[in-house]
Amino acid sequence: MHGIAVRTSVWLACAAFASGLSGCGILVAKKHTYLGVSRGLPLNGATVRMQVKPEGESGGSYALSAMVVSAAAGTMDGPFRWRFTATGVSGEHERLIVHRIETRTSKSKRHEAYPMEKLGSYAEFRPIKSDPAHSRARFEVPGLLLVKPREDGALDVRALVSIVARGRRESRWLAFHMDPTRKDQREFVFFPAEIVKGIGTNPADWDDPAWD
Repeated sequence: MHGIAVRTSVWLACAAFASGLSGCGILVAKKHTYLGVSRGLPLNGATVRMQVKPEGESGGSYALSAMVVSAAAGTMDGPFRWRFTATGVSGEHERLIVHRIETRTSKSKRHEAYPMEKLGSYAEFRPIKSDPAHSRARFEVPGLLLVKPREDGALDVRALVSIVARGRRESRWLAFHMDPTRKDQREFVFFPAEIVKGIGTNPADWDDPAWD
């Protein structure tokens, strides 16, 4: 369930040659994804969320490299890139660490543990440019989450997570319930200027509207 999938070969590209370019938009048709609890879960004064991003063979993902923003048009579906994000207070929160992950699907009844040797590294909290009083840490899980909402049903994820704040670590199992959803309306995916301008800088500083 946690292997690497081949990305789609259908791409639409926009070149960003001017420093003040605002970005580019890509029109997509359908999106099969998962939605979780938007408020997140508290841990050591921070708020932790889980997010997914479709990487299915029909397209829907985008990549950033050099001075090019690329995106695939079509049906967006699993498998997914997946990550844990935590929002905290600048100057107080230091690190986000994901130690263990277990997944369970409601329809296909798959219960799996993610390989522990791929976890354990930490993500640092960095100030949010649009809100300097708060900071954010993002840990993208290596490999893809090989599930599909229509075939596997609802997704439950348990993760043993640590948050370090002011030198004190707090660890706890967090449970995330992700319901499958489908968006049939056509969407306009916009790449803000800060993403285009941020190419070549730390991705942790980019805003990224494509994650659910």
